[in-house]
Amino acid sequence: MNLPLSGLRVIDMGWLMAGPHGARYLADLGADVIKVESGKRLDPLRGLGPYQDGQPGLNRSLSYHMTNAGKRSIAVDVKQKEGVELVKRLVATADVFVESFTPGQIDKMGLSYALLAEKNPGLIMVSSGLLGRKGSMGMGMSGTGLTGSAYSGATNLVGWPDRAPAGPYGPWTDAVAPRFLAVSVLAALHRRRATGCGTHIDLSQAEAGLQFLAPAYYDYAANGHIAGRVGDAIAPLNAPSGLYPCAGDDCWVAIDAVGHKAWSALRKRLAPALDAKEFDTLVGRLRARASLDAAIAGWTRHRSAREIETMLQAEGIAAHVVSSDADLGDDPNLEALGHYEPVFDPLLGDIVIPAPSWRLSADPRPARCPGPILGAAGDEILREVLGLTGAQIDELREANVLG
Repeated sequence: MNLPLSGLRVIDMGWLMAGPHGARYLADLGADVIKVESGKRLDPLRGLGPYQDGQPGLNRSLSYHMTNAGKRSIAVDVKQKEGVELVKRLVATADVFVESFTPGQIDKMGLSYALLAEKNPGLIMVSSGLLGRKGSMGMGMSGTGLTGSAYSGATNLVGWPDRAPAGPYGPWTDAVAPRFLAVSVLAALHRRRATGCGTHIDLSQAEAGLQFLAPAYYDYAANGHIAGRVGDAIAPLNAPSGLYPCAGDDCWVAIDAVGHKAWSALRKRLAPALDAKEFDTLVGRLRARASLDAAIAGWTRHRSAREIETMLQAEGIAAHVVSSDADLGDDPNLEALGHYEPVFDPLLGDIVIPAPSWRLSADPRPARCPGPILGAAGDEILREVLGLTGAQIDELREANVLG
């Protein structure tokens, strides 16, 4: 199957989500992604749920399967010199090398970009540490998506003004950074086609998270205003914009009337509840947000969320039911898009993973596979990529370099 990145080889030494999920995007586009880990230094995501049937296990994490779908796995002990040398040989054959160790650690292992580029000058290496390698705090600073969210300011901006920060759901920067990783690799590949030169991409996970909070930082830079938590005011620069209660148990609808046309349509639909003169302008609505939201909530709480969504969408007003997990699992639009992709895992049987969120009209969808069983493709990779014989592979295994 000829996908855009077919023929490209990626060595993935990332862990958790930021590096590995970025590498998964490359696999989605056709690259052969080889994940390097070992039983002595597992990707921690293998130990995080949810698990198939609720039973923990080394190869049972559905989060791991989602993040590492489409990859092959080789288990190498990089605490041994022979293991590091094996990784060097793999990287020497690769187009891209992804790592997300604490900045500085990969250099101490003998896998710095300078050393690797001597043997492979066209190599594109991505280091996706928490704060980057060049910042004053980056080198030696370890962290996760949780601490990256805290550093980026996202944690402080989510919640209610009179309560502790709630933070975004899940590890915010672990979800954001992979997008930047994939795009930067594609740009570096394009540059290499013109120059023949590789490059070392320094990707700060926390800095990636800043990009989506730009209005708050611009407001501070220009006006000295420090943004605070605004509850469910989803777009603090627009009103009405928020979550409103609906009929039923814990049912909500999101409404965002952007622009004069949408506001006028909403005002007409809810008349006379929104007829107050203070609602005539956006400035007035922002100042009177509390009374505006109360008036809208007085209307929404007597109707179902789906009824409101259908009614307002028909008039060009952005509105949608606040979905639960169950809603998304049965969502006809996601089903039509092919978002839920059934795959077969030799240990778990039939499972479902999220498909890529893009569809290329010129290329067919790749045949998907789940995240790899630890070390399952090790012998295959050593034979195919490095040309090792069965006897040589057995020697490595007997020396505990593999596994």
